Amino acid sequence: MFNNKGALSLLNDYGGESSDDDVPGPRVSTKRTFKEDNETVSFKKRLPIPEILLKNDIDTENHIDDPSLHGGRKRSFAHERGNWATYVYISLEQQDGVKDLATEILKCVPKNINLNTTDDFHISLTKTVILRHHWITPFVDTIKLRTNCFNKFMILFSNLLRIYCNEERTRTFIGLQIRSGYDSLIKLVGVMNECLEEFKLPPFYEDPSFHMSIAWCVGDLEEELNEILPELNSKLLDLMDTYSQDNWYIYVNSILCKSGNKCFKFELT
Repeated sequence: MFNNKGALSLLNDYGGESSDDDVPGPRVSTKRTFKEDNETVSFKKRLPIPEILLKNDIDTENHIDDPSLHGGRKRSFAHERGNWATYVYISLEQQDGVKDLATEILKCVPKNINLNTTDDFHISLTKTVILRHHWITPFVDTIKLRTNCFNKFMILFSNLLRIYCNEERTRTFIGLQIRSGYDSLIKLVGVMNECLEEFKLPPFYEDPSFHMSIAWCVGDLEEELNEILPELNSKLLDLMDTYSQDNWYIYVNSILCKSGNKCFKFELT
């Protein structure tokens, strides 16, 4: 069993090669001696790092972002230990009509455009913001408090697609616009902005265009995708005639907040 006395002994055995001047506080020699053939021998050889301390070194490694691991996407902000990417959204369960729409879009896009379908259909209520780890719980509690009296509502999708590009112009999206539910979304975004303000985080877009992303690609390809937008909208109309209305709406009875690998759910009344 590991004990405090053993840990202190290990730390004492792990010496540095710096001079006495590098040691803070009283001047204490950091060199150890031992007796050999009645002679005192001084040594400064660095001892191996105890295994129990090596475990702690894992947490000090720098994170290197590799866009190839997530479809070529680049972070809008540098990864820093203790920072958690966070956003609030409304989720849509997988619907056959929406899934087929994503498939048809891929067929229409030129081969030179590396388009990817969205793996989590949702409508954003905040931008992606950064939370320090110790802010997560109070931030979640604030959302819960401010939404506990918010009524459930319905979102109907429009028969129009639109091309969007993020603020950094590093990703382009094909989004399905909404037809109804706008007023409730505006009120909900207002509530989210109040929560963000308490933590000095940036609010949502001033004039939001609510939509659900169906597909995306790396880079600013807004112009190229707008050229095929009429064809994409024609495919959408065909699918809306094929699939029932159940495929083209969201009954919003909860909202979600994702922070890093944690997900929190807030039920509406």
